[in-house]
Amino acid sequence: MKNENGGFTLEGKTALVTGGSRGIGYAIAAGIVDAGGRVIISARNPETLEAAAQKLGTNAIGLSCDVGDPEAITTLIETAWGLGPVDILVNNAGISPFYNRAEHVTVEEFDSVTNVNLRGAYFCSVELARQLFDANRPASIINIASVLGLQPDLRQSVYAMSKAGLIQITKALALEWADRDIRVNCLAPGWITSDMTDSLLESRHGERLLGNIPMGRYGSASEVVGAVLYLASEASTYVTGAVITIDGGRTLR
Repeated sequence: MKNENGGFTLEGKTALVTGGSRGIGYAIAAGIVDAGGRVIISARNPETLEAAAQKLGTNAIGLSCDVGDPEAITTLIETAWGLGPVDILVNNAGISPFYNRAEHVTVEEFDSVTNVNLRGAYFCSVELARQLFDANRPASIINIASVLGLQPDLRQSVYAMSKAGLIQITKALALEWADRDIRVNCLAPGWITSDMTDSLLESRHGERLLGNIPMGRYGSASEVVGAVLYLASEASTYVTGAVITIDGGRTLR
């Protein structure tokens, strides 16, 4: 169903958005609220998280969590579920703190990226699924991957690997949980302007990256929201295991 604004309605639904205090995550959370849903956002920084939750309004709440910590994930899901059943999970939390050649990546950097981008999303999904199984409830899980998980680029080896893994997690869990009415889908955004990417896009490397986008521009966080609302809503009840690219045609190169 669609609401009066032409978007997909999420009235009566509760969503948990990891990494929801800024960038793409915040835009997704705002879109969910605008579509009539209730949203729980998580992030590592309590101050940024609280400010974002207040800005989103009365239908939003913030829960601090580092999804790189498995114990913190368990606490997050239990606390969120304790506030009412969670119908939608958006695994958006992700990091890419470096732009290095593969031979310069340290073990610590490797672990920090994979712990959040890959392991974190996996166990957020698994912990929520356990709650859903017990309650016999359907749900939509949406993973925010990247076109780099489909087509790698220079100096992004670990990030690209983690996002490729997230795409495969999407397909594996979609297959495994289809008979439980838990849909698992994935978005693969291209170069989206945000505080995580701005320094890279504005650097000397940005010209090359922009040149690989057929539409000739970077995307905005708001341009990811529509696909999330579609996958979260009743409009996509027969969609699972899908990967939707939002990249201005970048993967066509």
